[in-house]
Amino acid sequence: MKLASLLAQYLLAHKQLSLPGLGVFYADNNGDPEYPAIRFEQQPVDGFDESIVDFVSSETGKMRVLAISDLNSQLEDAVRFLNTGKPYLFTGIGTLLKKADGSYDFVPNTAPLPPRKKDVPITERNTVPQSYIEEKPGNGRSKKPAIIIIVLAVIAIAATIWFYSKTGEPSNVSEVSETTEPSPVKNTPSPDTTGNQAPQQGNTGNSGVAPAATATPGITTYVLEITKEPRASRRYNQLKKISWPVELEKVDSLQYAIIMRLNTALPDTAKVRDSLTAISGRKVTIRY
Repeated sequence: MKLASLLAQYLLAHKQLSLPGLGVFYADNNGDPEYPAIRFEQQPVDGFDESIVDFVSSETGKMRVLAISDLNSQLEDAVRFLNTGKPYLFTGIGTLLKKADGSYDFVPNTAPLPPRKKDVPITERNTVPQSYIEEKPGNGRSKKPAIIIIVLAVIAIAATIWFYSKTGEPSNVSEVSETTEPSPVKNTPSPDTTGNQAPQQGNTGNSGVAPAATATPGITTYVLEITKEPRASRRYNQLKKISWPVELEKVDSLQYAIIMRLNTALPDTAKVRDSLTAISGRKVTIRY
C-alpha cells in the first residue's frame, strides 16, 4: 500500500496529521465521517508524532526505524516538489501550493477519504509482514520441469545413437553367409553361346540373398563439422572428454573435419545422422 493513502487513513482516524516543515492537517466530521471537512494550518512541527510512526509500522509490517525512514522520504519529496512552485497532491487529503512569500494555499479533497484497511490479527501480523499478505502471486512458473524434459530428451537421443552404433554384430554376417550357401541346381543348357555370361543381378533365388544383403551393416562416416583451428582441436577435445569416438581429419591446409565412424546398418544411417545433428547442434552429413 502507498504511504500517501496511509496518511489519509491516519488523518481520518486521528483527526489530526502533523507534518514536519509544513504544518498540521485537521479533519472535522461535521456529522458525515465519510466526507470530513479538512483544513490546513501552517505552523512549526519538530517531528513526526509517535502515533503516526506506530500506525505506519503496524499497517506495513515494517520496523519503526523503516517506518520513520519512509515517512521522511515521503515528506522530503513533497517539500522538494513544493519548492519548485508546483502544487503537490496529498492523496485523499488535498493539494498544497507554496506561494512566493513562503506561505501555503490548501485546496481540500472533495472525494471521500479512502476507507481504512481491515485490521489484521496480532498473531498473523507478528509472523507474516502485511506487505507479503497483500502481494499477489506472481505469474512466474518453475523452470525445473522444462529442464528435466530437456535432460531426458538428450539422454534419449544419446541412447538412440548408441543403439544404432551397436547394431549389426558379426553374428548377423555369419547367419547371412549360412543362408547363402549354394543349393543344388539342375544342369540346364544356357541360351547364351558367347561363353562370357555376366552374373545376373537382383536374382533373389530361393534363399532371398538380396534383401538380407541390403540390411548388412557397414562402417559409415559421419562428418560432424568442418572448421579451422583452433576450434577444430577444441571441439575435438570436448567430444573426446565425453567418450565420443571422433577423429580429427585434415581436409586442406586450413580446414579440419571432425568425423565419427560407426558400424551402422544402411536403413539406419539417416536416423543416426539426425540424432547426431540434434545433439551436436550442427548439421551432420554422411560421407559416401
